[in-house]
Amino acid sequence: MEKMERKLSLKKYLLAFILTIIIFSGGILVGIIIENARLENAKQSTLSEKVGLLSLQLQQRYIDSGIADCKSLNKILETNLNELGKKMELIMDYEKKSFFNQEEFDLQLRDYFLTEIQYFLISQEIDRQCSQDNIKILYFYDENKYDTQGSILGYLKNKFGENILIFSFNSEFKEEPMISLLLTSYKINQFPSIVIENEIFLGHQEVEELQKTICGDLQRIGKNITKECPIAN
Repeated sequence: MEKMERKLSLKKYLLAFILTIIIFSGGILVGIIIENARLENAKQSTLSEKVGLLSLQLQQRYIDSGIADCKSLNKILETNLNELGKKMELIMDYEKKSFFNQEEFDLQLRDYFLTEIQYFLISQEIDRQCSQDNIKILYFYDENKYDTQGSILGYLKNKFGENILIFSFNSEFKEEPMISLLLTSYKINQFPSIVIENEIFLGHQEVEELQKTICGDLQRIGKNITKECPIAN
């Protein structure tokens, strides 16, 4: 009788162990499927951004021939940059939750940051070929979840719209050397930091100071900023 009870107990433990393995393996399988779907979505987004960048580059080359006009280029650049920011946030979220495809998501992020840098360089080239139509802002941040600088810049973007372009870079993303090169070029060693038309602001900045600088730069390039900057006019 005792031997039979032992056998039954052993079978119960064995059955419980097998069920645990099945549930655990099923969870891993589901996780892999979800992560692969996210990776595929990230790749599709990257392809979309590449096409948009190539189109903008080709249009930029036709400025001198009169086929493309400056205002259209600036509008396309702003639209592409806004879309890039939204997609980048999604990829960064995927990357943080990744267990099986960390390296591939890091490559996706590198591609997005490089695309953003290319947009920045194109914006400078457009300024050289056309009259300057907007103010460029570089925003370097870290992983401090309590920092509100990004929200302040979001407010300013809503306020000034197409008059400002914001390029955001994660200073802690060491996988892309170009970010380190930008930090070195602008001598930035604390975060967050902001560069507005080559004027460097180290550390957290309040909205009033940033708005004052933006308004001054917009006034310098001859933009009608009566609504956004009534004091400056």
